Amino acid sequence: MTRDFIVGVIFLSSLALVGALTFYLRQFPTGSSVIFEVGFTNVGGLEAGDPVRIRGLRAGVVDKIELHEERGLALARIKLNQDLSPRENHTFRVRPASALGGSFLHYDPGKGDLVSTENLTGTAEGDVLGMLGKILDENRDSIKAGLERLDSLLTKLDDGQGIFGGLLTNETAKARFLNTVDNMDQLTTGLREGKGVLGTLLKEGSEQQVQLKSILTRIEVAMKDFSEGKGTVGMLFKDDEARERVLTAINRFDRITEKLAGTEGLAGTVLNDSTFRQSWIDTAANLKTASKQLTATGTGVLSRLLHDEQLAANLDTAITSIASISESIKDGPGTLTSLINNPELYQDARETLTLLRDSTEDLREQEPVTAFFSILFAPF
Repeated sequence: MTRDFIVGVIFLSSLALVGALTFYLRQFPTGSSVIFEVGFTNVGGLEAGDPVRIRGLRAGVVDKIELHEERGLALARIKLNQDLSPRENHTFRVRPASALGGSFLHYDPGKGDLVSTENLTGTAEGDVLGMLGKILDENRDSIKAGLERLDSLLTKLDDGQGIFGGLLTNETAKARFLNTVDNMDQLTTGLREGKGVLGTLLKEGSEQQVQLKSILTRIEVAMKDFSEGKGTVGMLFKDDEARERVLTAINRFDRITEKLAGTEGLAGTVLNDSTFRQSWIDTAANLKTASKQLTATGTGVLSRLLHDEQLAANLDTAITSIASISESIKDGPGTLTSLINNPELYQDARETLTLLRDSTEDLREQEPVTAFFSILFAPF
């Protein structure tokens, strides 16, 4: 037996011993441990040596499982390598390790105050296939209804009902659908190649794309000015005084339209009072007729004054003469000037006219007597 062989045997034995110790320590952790007994009505395949996990991490091991006749439960004795005593809302659940089998005990220590470790209980979720069977059993009616709907759908497709059924059974519909798909392919190809308006917009560096980017830039600048309160619209949103003026103008306009809807004011009366409106219409018709009379074909005096040059000249001469007479009366000499400017002469003329009026009245009163005597003495 050579020296190298002895060294190799010692080396392999050491590796085996280290591996065995590592496995033992993982399965049965050393140091201080906490021991609980948890009762289960059904352990769900949990066996001694299965791990205890807290939040997915291995925290202990199931030491042994035995029946407890008095309690009528299966008691699982667990060892934890940390002092994680149960608190309020704690749970112990047996869960399947994988679809291939195996189980582990999931322990949630809970939160709040510590609780007594006596009479701890847990539940078992069962293996994966058992859980699947339970789910199928609980949803049997829904699964049956879904299968019936699926069967009905497949039947309709076979009979050519609906859009997809028509595509599967109707050659014309199928041809139209394929033609539509082909058109869509041509359209997308044209867009990629930069054909058409949209294609040119998508084509990098095209004139249309440059114009679109310029428009978008202007819009961005306008929106920036708007947010900064520039321009009329921006000022309305930023300037409280301007906004108040606009609101005041709107309120005034609202009041005006409200008055126009009624008979308040001239415009409202014209719009809503039929009698007054007819009067306005008649007045407008009369004004139209009068304006026609003022034309060259009119028959009135004003038409002749506007369009007859000779009559206008005569009227101008008459006005000039009247102005001259008025000037003469004002500056004199003459009787009218004296009557106007001499109060004594005006008073004498007034007394004379009064005397003349009285004499005329006397003569009118004496006229019947004179006529009577004229008739009486006429034969003589």
